[in-house]
Amino acid sequence: MATEDGASADVVSAVVEAPRDEKVKQTLPRVNSIPVVTRADGAEYLEIKDLRGILQPQDSPFVDTNNAGAGFVGDKDLVRISIMSYESDQSSGSHRDFGPQQAAALYDPAKNQTIELPDFALRSGPRRTIYHNPKDVCAAIVTCGGLCPGLNDVVQNIVFSLDDYGVPEDQIFGIRYGLRGFLDRHAKPVQLSRSKVDGIQLKGGTVLGTSRGNAKMPAIVERLRLWGINQLYVIGGNGGNAAAHAIAKECAAQGVVCNVVGVPKSIDNDIQLIDRCFGFDTAVEEAQRSLISARVEARSSGGISVVKLMGRQSGFIAMNASMASGVVDACLIPEIRLNLDKLCDFVKAIMERKDYCVVCVAEATTEQAAEKAIIWAAGPALYRHG
Repeated sequence: MATEDGASADVVSAVVEAPRDEKVKQTLPRVNSIPVVTRADGAEYLEIKDLRGILQPQDSPFVDTNNAGAGFVGDKDLVRISIMSYESDQSSGSHRDFGPQQAAALYDPAKNQTIELPDFALRSGPRRTIYHNPKDVCAAIVTCGGLCPGLNDVVQNIVFSLDDYGVPEDQIFGIRYGLRGFLDRHAKPVQLSRSKVDGIQLKGGTVLGTSRGNAKMPAIVERLRLWGINQLYVIGGNGGNAAAHAIAKECAAQGVVCNVVGVPKSIDNDIQLIDRCFGFDTAVEEAQRSLISARVEARSSGGISVVKLMGRQSGFIAMNASMASGVVDACLIPEIRLNLDKLCDFVKAIMERKDYCVVCVAEATTEQAAEKAIIWAAGPALYRHG
């Protein structure tokens, strides 16, 4: 995994077997780009940058009703990042290619590198104390990167939440066509209000438009300053959140007081530390249609159907769609190393047993010979039943 300070993490074993089945947890290397806070009780958690030191604290407008009876999240509430405790390194999922792994960590399978994380992260949610006077808030929303189901829902609910807190309608804006909208004079920001976003969840894509790149941070931050924006919501994937982080750093460098909020978006569900991104469930549901159709084709012709599904760096869509559809015989994902010989033997066995086979391949599966190997393995069966 590449880090801001250029550091890389050495691959080490996080758990070793000790006498009498006791396990000794070894420390993975940490890097300065992942700041950690240690509480008085010793609990460590990921640091979240904020502007509380320069903003004025005040009560939430929902204090009188105790947030409509739901209560508030405490500033010391923590969420455990790593929830598993394995019996041994033989337990399923307890290790990756480089060895046993029981520390909370970020992992890059392409580079086979790991960076340790603390055990906890701060819990999100409504606070009893807020630090922006809603009447003084000028907010902007921007969608970046590829399309994803649910983008308009997210835009709508950000507007609804701002309106609920009392932010004036004429102080909420949408940036057109991604980060390009900050720089393109032909793509002027649009005003957003509760009435203007009503029903947009029924539309596909993003009503704001999107684009990739155009991450000219100094110029973007200058626009934030000129427009008086003090809250920016960036809806994006790995690239979009990296851009949000860079914008926040540039705001600090230029002395621009603006909270930059990254909203994780990934149809592939491949943003680490995020259990489930919006749009992923819809993608799984739609993918099942292709798998079921592929089964009809394979069964009708006595052949093999190979379906490649989205997943640039992960196999979450392929795995979940395969399991949910119930029609897939073999699912190939990048998280599990592919053994072509075993795959060929398996496909042969399936063809001999029921005369057809459905294989689902995640886009990120790197063995490009997989499809050729499947066809080659099934050649005799196809010829026999042709």
